[in-house]
Amino acid sequence: MSNENKNTTPEQQESPSLTYGNQHKLPRLPLPKLEETLAKFLKTVQPLLTSCEYQRAEHDVAQFLSSTGRGQDLQKLLQEYNDIECLQRGFQSYVEEFWSDAYLAPDDSVVLNLNPFFLLEEH
Repeated sequence: MSNENKNTTPEQQESPSLTYGNQHKLPRLPLPKLEETLAKFLKTVQPLLTSCEYQRAEHDVAQFLSSTGRGQDLQKLLQEYNDIECLQRGFQSYVEEFWSDAYLAPDDSVVLNLNPFFLLEEH
């Protein structure tokens, strides 16, 4: 929930003219399971990597998910942040604070400095 929305009355929040006027009615975004995220990661990077590089990525993902890897610990911290801190601070999503910091706070051009698009060139 944005800071502007926290200072509005319920009547103002119902107004269709406010960008986040009905935000409070939407369900919170679920936190994806770590295994699902990493499976999507592997699927996404596969066309970009050589066979050898992809095998290394699979190995790294397996290590990250293993009992000696950091994956489960980091997922637990993210889950705690999502379940406790986000709710206390009025965020609808675990990404809301980071989105605001990355895309709304900088004075620089988002298109030039923060756009995740990049050009893939064949070698």
